[in-house]
Amino acid sequence: MAAAFNLKDQAVVVGVGVSEFGRVVDKSPAMLQVTAFRNALADAGLQRDDIDGFVTAHGAPNGMDYDEFAHHTGMNLRWANQSWSHGRWGSTSLAQAAAAVSTGMANYVAICNTTLSGHGYARHFESGRQGRGHAEGLRDFTGGHGESNIVGLDTPGAATSLVAREYMSRYGATSEELGTVAVTFRKHANLNPQAIMHSRPMTLDDYMESRFITPPFRLFDYCLVNEGSTCLIVTTPDRARDLKQTPVNISGLQGVQTSRDSSNPYARPGLPLKFQSEFDYVAPPQPVYDMADVKQGDIDGLYVYDSFSTNLWMVLERYGFCKAGEAHAFIQDGRIALGGELPVNTNGGLMSEGHYSGYNHMIEMVRQLRGECGPRQIAGAEVLQWATGFGDSAIMTKAR
Repeated sequence: MAAAFNLKDQAVVVGVGVSEFGRVVDKSPAMLQVTAFRNALADAGLQRDDIDGFVTAHGAPNGMDYDEFAHHTGMNLRWANQSWSHGRWGSTSLAQAAAAVSTGMANYVAICNTTLSGHGYARHFESGRQGRGHAEGLRDFTGGHGESNIVGLDTPGAATSLVAREYMSRYGATSEELGTVAVTFRKHANLNPQAIMHSRPMTLDDYMESRFITPPFRLFDYCLVNEGSTCLIVTTPDRARDLKQTPVNISGLQGVQTSRDSSNPYARPGLPLKFQSEFDYVAPPQPVYDMADVKQGDIDGLYVYDSFSTNLWMVLERYGFCKAGEAHAFIQDGRIALGGELPVNTNGGLMSEGHYSGYNHMIEMVRQLRGECGPRQIAGAEVLQWATGFGDSAIMTKAR
């Protein structure tokens, strides 16, 4: 039997780019995505016609479909893939691009995603404020966050607030401990000129005085609603040798996980929410570390899908950075801040840089591994991890 193909370091990121970020940019998906694409090309030192592959997880109308992108850019793509519009496909999009270039289906793949706001360009769409035209909570299985419109639990925040209530009640976590997440990410955003919340400092007192939205969640426990576009360009190490930037290795990958006991991506297994059973959770081995050939202790910085503040607690426990019920205490005393043991979301995250489904986090990882982040640079960064409550993860490493 032939050995399994290993994607470790078979693909690299050679260019990153973004459009303008803002709460309301009010530009079409085409304008935003083409801008990010052009900026990524310039970053890599590539030309438009070098790109022959395309991946997106945010098609029209909220973003751009693959064929629409080819039309607007005048490209001839020979490989394209498009997922369901959702942030849970970050690692999967990266894996698809890595597989495409390493198997010869494409030479250079652009991973492009665009986000619109109902207060911005998406207001032009009759299909709804977010331009999606459906509500996840109307599915028979309930929504992807545990919401159910049928019983009136009709927003992701309301559903995830139940996760926060269950966790805080079970483990004695406090609002002040939860506030550490938002305050830390805001501090990081204030070192990031690209962040929407740059130059808007926040203290723990500010957090505690902010209004409740769905208790225990306050205003600052929520991610931003915003507009903008991101692009990453992936190729092989051989092709990267003569390009403008030092490449960043895609070293480890694992995909979205789902089962009856992993049905609520915002509640780690073992918490009895949605259809999950109650049990004492112990994090199993994570394949992403084996593929990357690193230990968890080698991780210099962690990047999480922080649509809500408790997502960080769930990720830390799901992956075994700490034991079940310990995350609320684990993040205190500067541990997740720059200069701490495990810096998290040095860009400011979805909560303070902007909600770009984690692709902005991956761009930050690339810039960190290149040493380009100035005052928010993680000293000596060599191994960075993207991880979500969905179970998917990616590890990028500094090229040697």
